[in-house]
Parts: sequence; structure tokens; C-alpha cells
Amino acid sequence: MSWADRAAPIVGEVIRRIGRSDKQALRKALAEAYPWGARKNTPYKAWLAEVRRQLGHPLNTPKTDPANQQADMFGQRSQ
Repeated sequence: MSWADRAAPIVGEVIRRIGRSDKQALRKALAEAYPWGARKNTPYKAWLAEVRRQLGHPLNTPKTDPANQQADMFGQRSQ
């Protein structure tokens, strides 16, 4: 079992319990739920990767709303 496999149910349970609406409370709860002592090396990297995977990293979110079909003011046509 990998570190990410061990982290996944813990991260998921914290997200379900706290919810996604209050980001500050969620981040604090995730920090408190870290189960492996010192925050360094492979376990911590796996923990952070699992948090990013379950929450969705901001770099992976679309820059525009795909449901918005309105053309912008510079004349670019929506597809």
C-alpha cells in the first residue's frame, strides 16, 4: 500500500466532514489530520498530492466557463 493510498481515505473523510465551502477551515482540518509525524519527505509529498487531487488544483481548472456562449468584447467568437 502506497502513502497516497493510505492518505486518500483520511483526506476524503475530512473533506466530507468539513465541506468545501469554507476553504480556510478545510485547510486547517487537513493540516490537523496529517497522520505521519514530521512533515517532510515522501509521506508528506504524497499527502499534499492527494489533497491536490481530491480538491482539484487551481492550475487544472478551466480559465473560462465552457457553458458561457457569449462572445467577449474583442470579437473572439465562441466555438
